Amino acid sequence: MFSVTKITIRRLVLISTITTLASLALMIASILAPGPLLLVVAMSLGQFFGTASLVLYLLAIVLDLQGYGEHDEFGSLD
Repeated sequence: MFSVTKITIRRLVLISTITTLASLALMIASILAPGPLLLVVAMSLGQFFGTASLVLYLLAIVLDLQGYGEHDEFGSLD
């Protein structure tokens, strides 16, 4: 059985944040240095990273609402 802890939820949010920033960086790069190839790559990978980050964030919310890690002390990493 898979055990979900508060640390796992935090990691999901961290990975979601990183993929969101990667998506944003791609979009900004396509605006600052417009080119056909960069635009296609930015839109394709940017959409993939943005969708993945949304799914990971929603998964973290669902797991948190189900009460996993409910009795952990706030702010503890163990």
